Amino acid sequence: MSELPPDLPRLRAIARWLELTQARVRKAIAEAEVRAAEEAARPRWWVQWMRTPRGEPRRGILHREGCWCPGSPNLRAAQVRELLAEHGPRIERCLVCGAEAPKS
Repeated sequence: MSELPPDLPRLRAIARWLELTQARVRKAIAEAEVRAAEEAARPRWWVQWMRTPRGEPRRGILHREGCWCPGSPNLRAAQVRELLAEHGPRIERCLVCGAEAPKS
């Protein structure tokens, strides 16, 4: 920053401007944090379960939001990780959307 003015009124004006700017920045940060939390809570994946003969384990295909295959996102990241842990390689990744397991 350039040199500050020596007189008290202008210094106070600068201080007030900085306080107002900081308040606006803090508000923007709070709003961004809320948006990020809402975004993280949104379902982003679904599993398209396949028909299997009676007695055989379930098989499915993991899709991510935006895939044009039938279904709609109803799973959150933690749920997808649990399904993948339970079913392992019996849940394949969609060849269209290339759905990846969510990061921890």
